Amino acid sequence: MFRSLATSSLALIAGAAPVLAEVSPLQVWENLDRYYSDMGYEITIGSRDEAGSTLTLTDVEVATRGEAEEIVITIPKLTLQETGDAKVRTVIQGDIIADMTSHIEGEDDVTAHAQIVMPSNEMLSSGEPDDMLHQLTYPTVKITARFDEARDPDAAEMPVTVMLTDMAGEYRSRAGAGMQSTYDMTVAGLDLALAFDDLDSDDADSGSGSVNATAHIDGLAMNGMMVAPEGQFNMAEAAHEALKAGMSVEGKVQLGALTGEMRFDGVDDDGAPQSGSASLRTESSEIALTMSRDGITYGGSALGSSAELTSNDLPFPISYAIEKAAAQVAFPVSKSDEPQPFRLTYTLAGLTLADGIWNMFDPDGQLPRDPASLMIDLEGQALMREDLLDPAFGKRMSDEMAAIDEGETPAEDMPVPFQPENVTINQFALDMIGAKAELTGELTIPEGTGMPVGKVNGTFTGVNDLLEKLANMGFMPQEQLMGARMMIAMFARPAEGDPDQLTTELEFREDGSVFANGQQVK
Repeated sequence: MFRSLATSSLALIAGAAPVLAEVSPLQVWENLDRYYSDMGYEITIGSRDEAGSTLTLTDVEVATRGEAEEIVITIPKLTLQETGDAKVRTVIQGDIIADMTSHIEGEDDVTAHAQIVMPSNEMLSSGEPDDMLHQLTYPTVKITARFDEARDPDAAEMPVTVMLTDMAGEYRSRAGAGMQSTYDMTVAGLDLALAFDDLDSDDADSGSGSVNATAHIDGLAMNGMMVAPEGQFNMAEAAHEALKAGMSVEGKVQLGALTGEMRFDGVDDDGAPQSGSASLRTESSEIALTMSRDGITYGGSALGSSAELTSNDLPFPISYAIEKAAAQVAFPVSKSDEPQPFRLTYTLAGLTLADGIWNMFDPDGQLPRDPASLMIDLEGQALMREDLLDPAFGKRMSDEMAAIDEGETPAEDMPVPFQPENVTINQFALDMIGAKAELTGELTIPEGTGMPVGKVNGTFTGVNDLLEKLANMGFMPQEQLMGARMMIAMFARPAEGDPDQLTTELEFREDGSVFANGQQVK
C-alpha cells in the first residue's frame, strides 16, 4: 500500500509539471511529448492540425499502465498558438477526463473517474528553448470524482467535488544533465463536497443512511522543485530506478484557515433512527515532502485545531482542541549494505478536552484539566535490505501478508526491509493530568538478537500524587496502591532535595539482563 501511494504521489507531482521549453507551438508540443515519454507515459493523439501559427490537437491521451494500477487522462482539445510577442499561449478546451484503476491480485479492480473543468484557462510560455518560464492562469478548476468497485456496480457511489478558485502561478524549466523545474502556485480558495446518498451495506445486520460533508480552505500556496534524470522511467512502476538515476523532488503546501462540516442521517442495526454531525476547524497548516535516493522526508503541522462530534446516541458532544500538532518522519528507501539515518519527531501541544469527556470519569474534578502535551524526538541508523519502492518487493510483501491472512506460517525468509541498528531518544516528554515524564537514552540493537543494549534515563514528577488521586477516584483499589508504589520504587528513586521528583537509569545489557539504578531487575 505504501509503495503504491508513494509511487502514485511521485508520478502525480512529476506529471503536474509539464516541460514546455520552446517558443513555437510545434516545438512546445514536441517537448511536452518527449517529457511525458521519458517519464514512462504513453502519448496518443486523435488528430493534429497545423494552420499558420496555431497547432490544434484533439483527443490527446496521456496514460501510464502497470501491473498494479493504470491512469488514463484524456484532453478533448489542446490549442497552442503564437501570441506575436515571442510567447506561446496554450489553452485546454473541453472537459478533461481521468480514469484510474487499481489492480489487486485476487480481488476485483477498484476504479475512480474524474472530470476536470477549467474554463478560461491559459498558459503563456516565454524565454529560451533551454530555460522557459510558464505563467498559468486558471480562474476556476472544478474536479468531480466518483469511486466504484467492479464487484458491485449497483453499490452506492461516493461523489466528490473539488472547486479551486483563482489559481495562478508560474513554472520554470531548465535543461541540463536532466530537466530541472521549479513551480510556485497560489489558490484563493478550495471547496470540497462529498456525499454518500442512500448508503447501504450488503450485511443484513448493518445499518444504512447517508453522509454529506463539506470543507473550505481559505487560500493555498504551493511551491517546489524537481530534478528529472536523463532517460525514460515509468514513475508508476519503476520509481526506485528513477531515484537511483538522480530523481529528486521537493514540495510544500501551505493552507490557510480550514473549516469542515459533516452530517450523518440513517438507521442503526436495529432499524432505529440515527443521526449525527461533526465539525473541524484549523487556523493554518502545511505539508512538506522531499524524496531522493537518500530517502523520503514527510511532515506536516497544524495550528489552532478543534473538532466536535454530536450524535443522538451520545449523551453530550465530544470535542477537543489542540494548539499545535506537528510530525515529521525521515527514512531511507534505497537498498544499501551501509547503515542509513532515520528520524521521527512528533509534537502535540495544548490538548484540551471538553468538560463532558472529563466528567465521564472525573465528575468531582479531582484531576487537573490543564492542557496536555507530548513531544517525541527519535533518530538512529538502519540497514535497508530492499528497495522500498521496488514493485517486486511490494509483491513479495503482499503475497506473504495474504498467506498469513489465510492462516499460513510466515516464511523464514520473509523480507524485512528496515532493520534498525541503533536508536537515540533525544526527547520523550509527556505532561498530562498533573504528572510529567521525560526520557532520553541511547540504544543499539545487535543483529539477530532484537534485544536493545544501552541506557535510558528518565525523570518523573507528580506520579505519587496522581496515584493517590486515582485511588481516591476508585480506579485503583487502596490495597493495590502500596504495591504500585513498591513497584515504582524498584525502578525509580527520589531526586536529591525534591522527594516529589523521581529519577531512573535503566541499563539493558548484552546478556539480556536489565538494571534499574544499578540494581538488577531482570
